[in-house]
Amino acid sequence: RLNDAELLGNSRHGCHGAAGTMVQLELDAILSGTPASIPKTKIICTLGPKSRTVEVLEELLCAGMSVARFNFSHGSHDYHQETLDNLRRATVNTKLMCAVMLDTKGPEIRTGFLKNGDPIKLEAGREVTLTTDYDAKGDEKTIAISYAMLPRDVKPGCQILIADGSIVLVVLSCDVAGGTVRCRCQNSATLGERKNVNLPGVNVDLPTLTEKDITD
Repeated sequence: RLNDAELLGNSRHGCHGAAGTMVQLELDAILSGTPASIPKTKIICTLGPKSRTVEVLEELLCAGMSVARFNFSHGSHDYHQETLDNLRRATVNTKLMCAVMLDTKGPEIRTGFLKNGDPIKLEAGREVTLTTDYDAKGDEKTIAISYAMLPRDVKPGCQILIADGSIVLVVLSCDVAGGTVRCRCQNSATLGERKNVNLPGVNVDLPTLTEKDITD
């Protein structure tokens, strides 16, 4: 396995057949600015099923990848370890260094399941009620949300973004005791099950690091 010291010692020019270590810049060169041969922009690449083989990783390194992102929202520890081992072999073969970024899953808010499991159609201008009863099966009128503090934390006028912002809701009223939030759809869209929810400008009462994050 390639350790940190070996990574730091690898040349950025390995794909061009040049051997040796990183060029040691003299003080006057540093003061005069970064040499053109050293890239100023870092490229972060997310590694997935089609980009985790040694051969593909070598191609990514030669194309300029400087940071490999591991998405811990998906995959087991064994899966990510195998990808990391492949990356280390690719850095040895190309003599190119690459940083590793572990992107933890983090806290999340999601919509619930739907009646019969079928996607629903939300129409612009129509009202929809969000409920914190996550066992409720949703439809065009009611959608379950996994965040229990939603009626307390949002206010009339707040936006609620669903499915990567493809659905925008505006809060009309909140019933803290009943665990519901009445909203109006700002656009027409189709909603499936278990979609992510974002609350812009809201101080969400969820832990920064979940138990899964700490384990990862």
